Amino acid sequence: MDKIGFVGLGIMGKPMAKNLLKAGFDVIFYARRPEVIKEAEEAGGKAVGSSKAVAEATDIIVTCVTADPEVREVILGENGVLEGASEGDLIVDMSTISPLTIREIAETVALKGVHVMDAPISGGEPGAIAGTLTIMAGGDKADFERCQGIFKAMGKEENLFNVGPIGVGQTVKIVNQYMAAINISAIVEGFTIGIQAGADPEVMHEVISVSTANSFGLQQRGKDYILKDFFEPGFMLDLMKKDVGIGVDLAKALNVPAPLGGPTYQLFAIASRLGAGKLDFSAVCKAMEHLSGIKIGKAG
Repeated sequence: MDKIGFVGLGIMGKPMAKNLLKAGFDVIFYARRPEVIKEAEEAGGKAVGSSKAVAEATDIIVTCVTADPEVREVILGENGVLEGASEGDLIVDMSTISPLTIREIAETVALKGVHVMDAPISGGEPGAIAGTLTIMAGGDKADFERCQGIFKAMGKEENLFNVGPIGVGQTVKIVNQYMAAINISAIVEGFTIGIQAGADPEVMHEVISVSTANSFGLQQRGKDYILKDFFEPGFMLDLMKKDVGIGVDLAKALNVPAPLGGPTYQLFAIASRLGAGKLDFSAVCKAMEHLSGIKIGKAG
């Protein structure tokens, strides 16, 4: 089986790399934290000293880091992937960043004959651990086919999508995040109004769950997170804030009106400043509680 390079063994990347190892791939990785290196090596991976060294040892290099600056650094920076890559190699970026950024990177690495596919993911840490992620890949069909084995090791086979050319993967992911954030913000605002008007939040959840305002967000985050005041992440609020910000910036760059995105970003920013940044993104309710003085979850 192919040797796969991996840069970015964080909350999502580490279990993804482990699933590649379980599927039988040789994984050559670069990580900075000693405890992560130790864990990945114990799982069967081989550590090297830089992103450049990862690319020198492999033909397909997966990157999964936090944001646009980190993607630029690990791919284009000093001792980055591009320095070690050869003509015909494929970089698969599975971070969530701006489609404009990944297109710029693709243009740069193409000068060396290196291919790029943007393949952001959905499913959170549980999906990364279980190997059931949704993968939204943008890039050439041939590159998508080349990645079928590694995508199947990390994602659910029926949820592997080639959504269009380079950058469209990031576009679809950002739209998903944008809509999810707006939805969860509407949920906490609605709960706040209902509680102030005398409605029981548990009853509201039960009724709305079988009514027209039901949503994936309400089912996944309503009863077991917001109403229980439980916010162990699934997906951190600061990461969702970052993704909504990318969506707002993209709308600006394209001159598209985005009347809901700006206020949603501000609500997430307030929650982050209140200390909820490392909690699950449903902790955006902390911003609404702060602004309204109304406690939504039972713990209060």
